[in-house]
Amino acid sequence: MIAGSDKTRSLSFGRGSGGSLSERVVSPQKRKGSDGPPDREGQSVGQPRSGRNYAGAACGDGSQRRLEELRNLREYQLTLRNTSTINLQNVEIQFEFPVEDIQAWASRPSLSKTALVLVEGQASEPWKRAFRWRIPHLPSGDSVEFTFRSVDSPSGDYEVALYNSDLVIVEKVIGEPAPPKRRIDLPGVIFLASVITVAIATVVGLSVGFLVSPTGEELSSVSQAGCELRIASYYDRFGNGFRSPFRIKYSVFNIGSQGCVVQSAQLNPKGLFTIPAGEAFEREWIIERAPRVIDTEVSVGPTNSTLKDAPIRLYVER
Repeated sequence: MIAGSDKTRSLSFGRGSGGSLSERVVSPQKRKGSDGPPDREGQSVGQPRSGRNYAGAACGDGSQRRLEELRNLREYQLTLRNTSTINLQNVEIQFEFPVEDIQAWASRPSLSKTALVLVEGQASEPWKRAFRWRIPHLPSGDSVEFTFRSVDSPSGDYEVALYNSDLVIVEKVIGEPAPPKRRIDLPGVIFLASVITVAIATVVGLSVGFLVSPTGEELSSVSQAGCELRIASYYDRFGNGFRSPFRIKYSVFNIGSQGCVVQSAQLNPKGLFTIPAGEAFEREWIIERAPRVIDTEVSVGPTNSTLKDAPIRLYVER
């Protein structure tokens, strides 16, 4: 009675595509076996049986009366899934079929476990019979199963509709429902684009020297070959305008007890210079863009001795 090829369909519902009603329709064909109730928790309409033999009206007279085997039974197996973000409450779902001889079951939802309530349904033309349930609670991600068996149905068509919900719709689709489309968050996209733009502008500004602090200072201590020096590297904006140039200034203080010879192309491009004990050497100049800081070396030592290298940090022109 029920065998042969299966067809899978589905219905989706929600704001655009919020959920799905997957359908397994078994085409009508003869199948024999024993009767038995459906192995499914839920409620039934009438007294359906889901074995292999299905009997209809009796035929014959007296001792010759026998049950007539039904040979055109069609079965629908449907799973309604709430894949929307809305928790459905007290909505009603109605199925309509093209035949009056049909039985129905509805399971409990897999998560909420709140039993569906069968209510009166009114079929509209051209449909012959309707089944309608009230769903007390079907939270997002929950599902409920439906089974229908019809006799001598002219086709496998049916209609379904959802009631008492302004935000949810039902849509039939072939096959498994497509994954829900992600909605474009326009404000989020604009914010992200703004952040990226600012980040790029900041990197570019820093690389060319436009977005930097208006002042900076580095202090290095040198204790080498008997020399005690303090080297200050300083810069500031030379003016009040945005396009004002910058000034770099070096100050080398000899805090030791003897004079020291210093050699550094950055401190003094002219060559060696000597700083007496307790005195200082200074140099400053103007540049167009903000400077950058580097790690370099300076050679120092007492007069008439071998100079030794020491690490220092200086601001230099870009």
